Amino acid sequence: MSRRLLPVLLVLGALISDSGGSHGLALTFLLLAIPAAFVLALDCYGDVLEARCTIVRPALAGLALFLLVLSAALRSPAVIGGVPKLAVSSLVITLVLYAAISLSALLPARPLPESARPT
Repeated sequence: MSRRLLPVLLVLGALISDSGGSHGLALTFLLLAIPAAFVLALDCYGDVLEARCTIVRPALAGLALFLLVLSAALRSPAVIGGVPKLAVSSLVITLVLYAAISLSALLPARPLPESARPT
């Protein structure tokens, strides 16, 4: 459970830090969230391999991971003039994707037919 909650809390911390003007702390939160999001994506992919969900959940987790990396790259110290709006927007979209992953985890799982299961 903590593997699924940690990336959400770190992204939320980054978003709160950004709104408070502490962009360096937000970057730190993001750099900590990237490995946690990668573990979440692998966990979701493992659920697909065990036929506990469809491919949608790991696809959303992978997209969220991509957005986190994009947001961290846009905040590079080489960028002068503050944090780009796209970096903050990608954090909000990431939180929406994590909410969708959580909602899909609450839905009852439909087992895949034997012919559709990955080998």
